[in-house]
Amino acid sequence: MVRNVLNVKVAREIKNNFKTYLSVILIATLAVTLFTGIFANYKNFNERLDHIYQEANMCDGIIMTKAYNPEIEEYLKTNEVFYEKRIYMGGTTQNIDLYLASFQEESTLNQPYQSSLYPLNSNMVFVDEKFLSRTNKEIGEEFEVNISLGDFTMSIKLTICGTMTHPESLENSIYNPSFVYVGEDALIEAIITAYPFFTKDIICDMLKSYYNQFLVKADASVIYEVKEKFMNDNNFIYSLLRSELPSNMTVDADVDQAKQLIYIFPVIFYLVAVLIILTSISQLIHREGKNIGILKALGFSKIEILFHYMKIFIVLSIIGSIIGMILGPIIVPNVMGNKYNILYQLPKIKLPFFRWEYLISVAILILITALTSIFVCFEAMNQVPATCLRGENSIKMRLSIFHKFSLFNKIPLSFLMAFRNMKRKWSRTFMVIAGVIGCSALLVCGFGIEDTLNYGLDLEMEKLIPYDVSVTYEFSSARKEQLQNQTHVLYVDEYGKYPINVSYKHLVSSYLFLLPKESHIFQTAYTKDSCIISRRVAEEIMAKVGDEISFIYNGKKYSLEITEIVDFCLSQGIFISSERFEEIEFSPNQAWIKTEEASFNEEVSIAIGKMEGISKSQSIEGMRAHADEVISSIKVMTWTVKIFAILLAVVVLYNLALLNFKERVKDIATLKVLGFSKFEVASSFIIEILFLTFIGALVGLSFGYPLLVAVLSINENPLISYIYHITPLSYFFTILITCGSSFIINLFFAFMTNQVKMVESLKSVE
Repeated sequence: MVRNVLNVKVAREIKNNFKTYLSVILIATLAVTLFTGIFANYKNFNERLDHIYQEANMCDGIIMTKAYNPEIEEYLKTNEVFYEKRIYMGGTTQNIDLYLASFQEESTLNQPYQSSLYPLNSNMVFVDEKFLSRTNKEIGEEFEVNISLGDFTMSIKLTICGTMTHPESLENSIYNPSFVYVGEDALIEAIITAYPFFTKDIICDMLKSYYNQFLVKADASVIYEVKEKFMNDNNFIYSLLRSELPSNMTVDADVDQAKQLIYIFPVIFYLVAVLIILTSISQLIHREGKNIGILKALGFSKIEILFHYMKIFIVLSIIGSIIGMILGPIIVPNVMGNKYNILYQLPKIKLPFFRWEYLISVAILILITALTSIFVCFEAMNQVPATCLRGENSIKMRLSIFHKFSLFNKIPLSFLMAFRNMKRKWSRTFMVIAGVIGCSALLVCGFGIEDTLNYGLDLEMEKLIPYDVSVTYEFSSARKEQLQNQTHVLYVDEYGKYPINVSYKHLVSSYLFLLPKESHIFQTAYTKDSCIISRRVAEEIMAKVGDEISFIYNGKKYSLEITEIVDFCLSQGIFISSERFEEIEFSPNQAWIKTEEASFNEEVSIAIGKMEGISKSQSIEGMRAHADEVISSIKVMTWTVKIFAILLAVVVLYNLALLNFKERVKDIATLKVLGFSKFEVASSFIIEILFLTFIGALVGLSFGYPLLVAVLSINENPLISYIYHITPLSYFFTILITCGSSFIINLFFAFMTNQVKMVESLKSVE
């Protein structure tokens, strides 16, 4: 029965000092909210993707060749590997890039996981929703597509039978080629219609010779063995795992990035939680010194007393954890899910609200609480009861050497008391600075994300490629003259943009930009022998200046040496002169246009868009608006970081200001007895916290940039390359917000000095 006294004391302590412990609950809530929210976001995203792969029966890897390779098929048969063959080729329709993949009725691998018609048969042609919106076509309509089977280029017409969502075409971006899934019978019929002099038997035999992909269900070792065995074969292109395929790398990388976020933001909040719990327990033990002596005198063991005070903060951590486990899976996945819904075609499936992994965050908090309690309570637990009951002696402060100077005597008392308290409570001083460092670093990171996005767009659109109107069209020898003759057009730079696969140490899908012999708009200098590559692509293939890279265009392999790497934000790929390779015909399909004045941009764009053969015409203002839409999901994350940083700052500063106020009640009462004004009494601890906040904010600025790089490097966007940049204004706003929050919080406690009762505060014995 006597032991239950401690349990009653725990409840009474929490109830009577709830305001003091509110910051512990809040930091626990924030830390668990971030952990559970980011973890739920990762698991939800991963499970939606796994659902797609399972429903589509996605293969484990793909082997691609230039044409049918019987030796590879024989190797797969010998090793009893399950596989399927198909034709996979690039093409264009209405000057829109696409990939076309064939299937047979008995095909089971890489099927659409959603289709408007079922079951599939080989007379059907399916396209994704992206294709319909880009071509303005409807189901049942024909579209003409230009394809290349080896060295043979043909133009055929296919009829759209239905729509689908395919696991190899999950990206919604208009920058990615569309995906067409065509049955072999439909492909044969289209070729016969376009070239009636071919018989069906001839076409069937021809297609068999162009089976250039093997979809494989096997262990990773088999995929790598094929690569090692056939990599020197001229007919071999690649042998890649599913996660290494250009069509799947982006979405799989986003899954990894979603997971890696768990190790950044929550860690910062857990570290700050250590500081808050440490200061709170220290203040409690300091206040409870005599009670600890009484408990020892009554026969309670050290373990029982330690667990009693530990239990207070464990209860507070559990309360905050429960709130966090409710808020986290609701808030963060909905915020981050907007990004994935914009970028990918993902199914809506039923997902669990609670996951057992959330308890890890609770366990971490309890462990932090336990270790911190042991660290703080160790000295008090080892004291004999008489020492505890006698209480802590007043700290003796020696006069500073500065008191000998006359100028020292002119310093206001508020400043002297503030700096005396910082010196007297050096541990709390360190905690204030450390807590503010984390808050300001997060704020700089939040502002820096937006700065980075805007800087990259401004750099490309205003300096690297400062065009006024961008045009996409079907090639025509007279196109440049037609564009040049438009009203308000100064000059036109035609160029070609073609989808390719680039490789060095890795293979990625990108674009080849064939530039005119001389350009008025492309600002990076180049010659016939130049090879300019965007930094994003260079990093993905792990290449540098001087390395010889290769790319595959229309089934042919080309090699060239990198001469320059340039930071592009939107335009990703290889930039070479149209004179570089004679084998690649310069058939420009896009143009950059410079107008007389910016006010004419929209007018020129609309006029060109009405011309025959023009697929797309967009002013620089329209392009910027589109880019802002693309990065809107990232800006949502920016605001999330800022809000959590401000909340963290409020919790940290509230906790430390409250503890500072409670520790200085006797000082406040003494000053009031001596006749000091309310302003003079309150200003001492306002000056102290503001000074420490300012120091912490300044130090935190230096951590903002590394944190920005860490966050964006694991949150890459396939449409935009980040060029890291933080403006001076962002640093200024960080200090303003941090110090402003500190001032408002401490102003609140300044008004509370009126509630300090002088007699009760001064009668206690130190």
